[in-house]
Amino acid sequence: MAWGHRDFYINTAKVLDLKPDDKYLEIGFGSGFFIRNYAWHVARIAGIDLSEDMVNLASSVNKKLVESGKAEFRHGDASSLPYDDGEFSVVVGIETFFFWQEPVASLREIYRVLAPGGRLVLEMSYNKEDGLDHGEDMEKMDLIIYSADELTGMLEETGFSDIEFTYYKGFWLPFKGHIVPKGMIVKAVKEKS
Repeated sequence: MAWGHRDFYINTAKVLDLKPDDKYLEIGFGSGFFIRNYAWHVARIAGIDLSEDMVNLASSVNKKLVESGKAEFRHGDASSLPYDDGEFSVVVGIETFFFWQEPVASLREIYRVLAPGGRLVLEMSYNKEDGLDHGEDMEKMDLIIYSADELTGMLEETGFSDIEFTYYKGFWLPFKGHIVPKGMIVKAVKEKS
């Protein structure tokens, strides 16, 4: 799966533009390969995932970061984050937002744990902008597919501003035709108070 996400990761990393002083939270980190390859250099790493198996896998993949105390991976849900207010400078979700059962509640939680000026980045290969019919996949995988307008509405409702969309083409082995025709990445900012 991590190899199949290569284009997702590369494009997300460009939008994130992570700095050494960033305090990073990833929601739905899966294998932890993005962290190992693109976020290892930040000041702090945290992750939350619905799967205990992924917590164990990501902890193993990022063993040195965990042992050093720089990274921690927890079991949990985006709608109830076990972190303090303003704890992170960046929160990311790669290929996970369309699975979130409570997207608005989750965005409120992310807003809460972001420091003023902090940024949220969400990557979605499945989206309403790509021109494909995702009906079968939505039913089979219990996905909720969003348009840029729908995402903008939710982000604004939860307090985010400076909302920007980036689109990319990519290769994904499990995807129909092996090409992601128009992957979507949205970046939003928590205003400085």
